[in-house]
Amino acid sequence: MIGKNRKALNLCLIIANLAVLAILGFVLFQRHNTKYKQVAKAEKTEQVANSKSSSSEKAKEDDETQLKKGSNHSIEESDYAYDVTAVNNTIRGKSDDVKGKVVFLTFDDGIDPTLTPQVMNILKEYGVHATFFHIGYTITPENGDILKRQITEGHAIANHSLSHNFNLLYPGRVPNQSQIISEVDQTMANFKAILGKDFKTRIFRYPGSHMSWQGLESTDQALANKGIQWIDWNMLCGDAEPLSVRPTTSESMMAYMDGSQKYFPETTVKVVLMHDTAGKELTVQTLPQIIEYFKNQGYTFGVLE
Repeated sequence: MIGKNRKALNLCLIIANLAVLAILGFVLFQRHNTKYKQVAKAEKTEQVANSKSSSSEKAKEDDETQLKKGSNHSIEESDYAYDVTAVNNTIRGKSDDVKGKVVFLTFDDGIDPTLTPQVMNILKEYGVHATFFHIGYTITPENGDILKRQITEGHAIANHSLSHNFNLLYPGRVPNQSQIISEVDQTMANFKAILGKDFKTRIFRYPGSHMSWQGLESTDQALANKGIQWIDWNMLCGDAEPLSVRPTTSESMMAYMDGSQKYFPETTVKVVLMHDTAGKELTVQTLPQIIEYFKNQGYTFGVLE
C-alpha cells in the first residue's frame, strides 16, 4: 500500500512539474511574441517614415522642375523670365521697362526631332536658356519628350501658329483674323495635350513677323483680349533670309547678326531670331559663337513669359 501511495505521489509531482514547465514556456512564448511584434511595429514605423521622407524628397524634386501653373516655363525658370509686353515695348523703343544688358535667344519653326535636341544640347552645355516658338502641327506625341525636356531644362515655350501657311493666314497679303485666332487656339490645345491643363503661353509670333503685314491691328486686339501678346525681334542671324543674302558660313552669319541691329531702335535688350528646323544646320553650328558673342559683352540670358 505504501509503495502504491509513493508511486501516486511521484506521478503527481511529475504532472505538477510538467504543468509548471508548460506555464513557464507559455509565459516565455508570450513575452517573445510581444517583443517580436514591438520590433516589427518599430521597423514598419521606420519604413513608413522613410517612405514618407523619400516621397517628400521626390515631391520637392518635382516642385523644382515642374511646370509653373498657368505659365510657359518651370517654377525654377521664374528667376530669369521676363514679361513679354515689357520686352516688346523695350525693343520697339516705346519704353525702357527692361533694364540692363539682357538677351533673349528665340528659335522659330520647331519642333524638329533632329535639330531641336541639338540646339538644346548646346544651350545646356553653355548654361543658357531660350524661348522656342513652335508650330502647332509639330506638337505631337512623338515629339512630346522634346517638349517636356524644354520645360524641365529651363526653357520657355511660345506659339507660332498651327500651320505657318501664309496663304491661309494672310490670303492675298490680307490677315485672316479668324484663321489666325483659330490656329493660335488649336496650337494651345496641342500644347496642353502634351504638357497638361496647367500649361499656358501668352506669347505669339506671327509667321513672317508682325512687321511684314499690314492691317493686323484688329487681330492684335483680338489676341490681347485672350491674354496673348505678339513679339518680333531686333536681331537676327539671317538663316531665313532670301538665298541671295543668307549667310553661308559661321563667320558671315556672325557678321550678319551683328549688322542687323542697325535696322531697329538702339537698346541693350536684344531678342535674337533663329530657327531650329530642317535646313538650318548652319545655325546650330554657329550657336556656340552666338552665345559667346553675348557672354563676352556682359549680357545675361533671359526667356519670355
